[in-house]
Amino acid sequence: MNTIDQLQALTGGNRALTRRLLEEVLRSCTDDGQQLLAIAHDDHPRMVDIAHKIHGAARIVQARAVYEACEALEASTAQDDLEPLREALHLALTQLQAELGQTLAELDP
Repeated sequence: MNTIDQLQALTGGNRALTRRLLEEVLRSCTDDGQQLLAIAHDDHPRMVDIAHKIHGAARIVQARAVYEACEALEASTAQDDLEPLREALHLALTQLQAELGQTLAELDP
């Protein structure tokens, strides 16, 4: 099930509500991505916290690449090199943003 199907299932097919949810998820992805990049590269607790927050939202919309990147970051330790994990999560969020933007453009206004 893709993102739009998942959201339509949650909204009972209500297109206006689906659009609002897509817009909110897109806003959240943008904000979360900015917060993720603002965290110091060695601040493990904050990285895990933001990954945990993003993980929950990603599961709702079935954004597999995002929640898998979150799981990897959440499973890390303070001794791990967090930068590749952060970059993987940021890339997954960026790809989700593009998908959500396209889906919004395809919905009727």
